[in-house]
Amino acid sequence: MVDVRVLNGEGIVEFSKFLARLREHPAGEVPWNLLDDGRYSDPMDDALSIEQRDFDNAFVFGEYLVSALATCEARVISRNHGLWSWLALFFFDFLCPKNADGLRKPLQDDLYVLQPEFNFRRYYRHLVRTPWQAVRMHDEAAKVLLLSSGRGVRTDLAEQIGGYQELFGSSSVVRAAYELYFNPETQKPKRGAGGKGAGSPRRYSSVLRQLELTYDLAECPSSSLINLLPSEFNSWRNQRV
Repeated sequence: MVDVRVLNGEGIVEFSKFLARLREHPAGEVPWNLLDDGRYSDPMDDALSIEQRDFDNAFVFGEYLVSALATCEARVISRNHGLWSWLALFFFDFLCPKNADGLRKPLQDDLYVLQPEFNFRRYYRHLVRTPWQAVRMHDEAAKVLLLSSGRGVRTDLAEQIGGYQELFGSSSVVRAAYELYFNPETQKPKRGAGGKGAGSPRRYSSVLRQLELTYDLAECPSSSLINLLPSEFNSWRNQRV
C-alpha cells in the first residue's frame, strides 16, 4: 500500500513531458519517482493508501476507486486535478500497458493529465476520474459507459454522453442507455451498439439534447425516457430484457 499524493505544477509538467517522450520512444521508462518526490508531488490533505494492481476492466477499476476514495468528499476531490493526474501515473501500467514487444501507445494527454482549469469536456475523458465518477453516480448502469467489446477503456456511448454534464449526471439517462445498449448476460455492449445510424448511441445523445428542451430528464424515470424516444429506437426497445 502506498500513501496517495497529488502532483504539483512541476509534476504535471514532467508527466506531460514524459508522455511526449513516450510517443517518440515507446519503450521509455515511466518516471515513477514523480509519485513521491517532494519536488513534484505533495501529500494529500486526507490520509489515504492505495494499492498498485491490475484490473479486469474500467468498471472494476471504478469500483476500486470508489472504495479507496470513500472517505473523501466527492465534491472536493472531483476537481482536484493534481490527485487525478497522480493516480493516472500511479496506475499507468493498467491505463497504458506494454504490448508483447514491450512498447506502450499512449492516448491524448487529457486522458492522463488534468490541468488546473476545470473543463468538463476535458475532465470527463480522464481515464481515472471518469470510472470513479461513473460508478459512484450510476453503480451497475455505469457499465454501459465503461465496458467496451474488448479490453478498451473508452466506449462510444461514453464519448456521446460524457461530453454533456447534464446527461452524464442523469441517472435516468444512463440507466436507459444501459437497458437499451448493454447485455448483462455477456457483460458487453449489445451487437451493433455503435456507429452513427438510426438508434445509435450518437443519435441517442442527439435526441436527448432535443428532449431536455421540453422535459426534465433528471426527474424522468428511465422507462418513461425510453418511451419518449422516437421510432428509430424500436429495435433497441424490443431487445430489452
